Amino acid sequence: MIHEGILIGIHYEYPFGGMATRPEWLPNGEADWRRDLAKIKETGFDSIRIRIGFDSSLDEVAQLLDICQELGLRVLFGFATFYVHNDFFREFPDAKVVDREGHAYPLHEHDYRWLRACIDHPGFRQRRDQLIVDCAVRFGQHPAVFAWDVHNEPSVGPGDHPCYCAHTTARYQQDLAARFASIGDLNRRWHTAFASFDAIEPPHTMTAEADGYWRDWREFIAGNLSNFLLDGAALVKKCIPSASASFNYTFPFAPQHGGQDWWIVSQLDYASHSNYPGPAHETAAEAGVRIELLKALAPGKEVWVTEFQGGPFANYTLWRGNLLETEVNKIFSHGCRALYFYRWDPLLCGPEPWINGMIEPDTYDTERRAAAERVIAELREHESLLATGVTVSPRVGIYLPRHAVWTANAQHSPIEKTVHGLYALLLDLGYCVTFITEPFTVDSDLCLLLVPSPLEYSDAEWRAILEFAEQGGRVIVDMPMTTMEAAAAVAAQLNVQCTNLIRPIYFIAGWAMTDSTDKFAGYAFHERVDVLEHGGAAIANFRDNGLPALMAMGPGERVLMSAFPLGRSYFSSLHQGLRGTIGKWLTPDLPPDIQIAGVPVEYRALVEARVIQSPHGSLLFVMNRSGYDWQIEVHPRNYAPVTVKLPAYGAVRRLLTPAP
Repeated sequence: MIHEGILIGIHYEYPFGGMATRPEWLPNGEADWRRDLAKIKETGFDSIRIRIGFDSSLDEVAQLLDICQELGLRVLFGFATFYVHNDFFREFPDAKVVDREGHAYPLHEHDYRWLRACIDHPGFRQRRDQLIVDCAVRFGQHPAVFAWDVHNEPSVGPGDHPCYCAHTTARYQQDLAARFASIGDLNRRWHTAFASFDAIEPPHTMTAEADGYWRDWREFIAGNLSNFLLDGAALVKKCIPSASASFNYTFPFAPQHGGQDWWIVSQLDYASHSNYPGPAHETAAEAGVRIELLKALAPGKEVWVTEFQGGPFANYTLWRGNLLETEVNKIFSHGCRALYFYRWDPLLCGPEPWINGMIEPDTYDTERRAAAERVIAELREHESLLATGVTVSPRVGIYLPRHAVWTANAQHSPIEKTVHGLYALLLDLGYCVTFITEPFTVDSDLCLLLVPSPLEYSDAEWRAILEFAEQGGRVIVDMPMTTMEAAAAVAAQLNVQCTNLIRPIYFIAGWAMTDSTDKFAGYAFHERVDVLEHGGAAIANFRDNGLPALMAMGPGERVLMSAFPLGRSYFSSLHQGLRGTIGKWLTPDLPPDIQIAGVPVEYRALVEARVIQSPHGSLLFVMNRSGYDWQIEVHPRNYAPVTVKLPAYGAVRRLLTPAP
């Protein structure tokens, strides 16, 4: 365990990396720091996250750390080297990131996007490494510092598939020279005609081949970013062998473009990611997917939300404290060990004047800060339980190996919405869901396996999936709708014939479905195919042409295949009809983990319930994202039912007792 109890902290973005020389960034100086940190402590935060940049004064950092130690605040020591000041480009004009269209970033001095300098530029790399070493040597034994965060929200830069700059190209040339015996071998492999390794130009045309030149280039980009991040953590640990070091992830579904590879997280000391809540009907799935995916990729490691939006932000919805309360409870209901609000800067008045959210310019007195104070105090009442608790053992898993995400990227398959929708569907039916990130094996202890957009699965993968069903498990295959050929190839694995892929052009379009008794069975949105033969039982048909929409096949009809994008369709609507149709097929031999009575079926997708189990007891969380109060009964599997009054846009917690 990295720390005792749970961590609930806040970003204190001093000193600002990259922007620190701009005079509008405040607070500044001991009086401001002491005033802010005292109020941070009073609000209930136990720690702060700082991020140090190239232009930060380490003497001032030392002073800030001493004040934190004096006040009993711990410090997550982070770095903001992803953002360099414009002065850096005046010294190193060749350090900009270049995309495949030839555009260099930043475009001008007011382009604040990052990554703002290529990670392969020697000047940038030397300064990044030196800053980490200087901080680790100077502050590694400081009693306020308890963990290290070497990079925030990594990527390879803005633009269209960066980085094509001369420095990254040279590194790729060196990588290829080390992997291929000769340039002739490389040319034969990819049908190119380069005269030498030094003459190689990375490909600019996207292709879908798993072993093609484009995929090799993007795999290199992702691996190069991973090595850069892991090298930063290694520098900390070289100076402080006992240090806990990580970096902060954001987006797991676009490694081809942004370069983030979540599949290396097991090499870190804790699994860290950002969580910015969105619209109520999507937040439960989006946040849950990222937490559970990290837990699956780094078993036994603590999962932290190291950047959590605590207030208004662009199109996001945390405008009031009760919304904040709901989503904070959501995070800890998954067994997360740490949460850091973003952020505390009352005197901020630069290009991001209202991004701090928790407090406002020149004042601490916001309803959001008061709500944070309340929810922190309430969670502290269960701290020993939360610090040791885990979610109930899931019986449902989503199969998401690394190659599936890469293939989806290559074929422009909307894997993110597919996964979010499948997760939301099972969550709303009352199930705890995990992820299977390694090759699936037939001896899995799951009861239900969900297979999102199974593009280019191996024969061994299909054998394991179908044998799992033969041995009593249930499987939902969410058909890929990228092309007719892709859909037909997956259908053939299930002995199904399909044709005529239809892709309507509209922001959301689809078809009604009916069940075997001709009653309404929900909506199917986006694409669909015509299924001609399937050899099973149609549990739903398209109303307009009578062809199967959902088919149960195989032994005991335990394999369910959709003739439309099931996950995306549900995520677009959260429609009760589709949810009910899937539930009727699923629940006879797989009762939900949690049953809720008292919430109208139309609102069920806006009420989430989860259970944390620990040696200190079991705790029920119920989160309400609807605008109505409910008097409900919650019945978790293996526990006695609990009756609670659930407030609108709020959350409740209750200790559970085992079922008699």
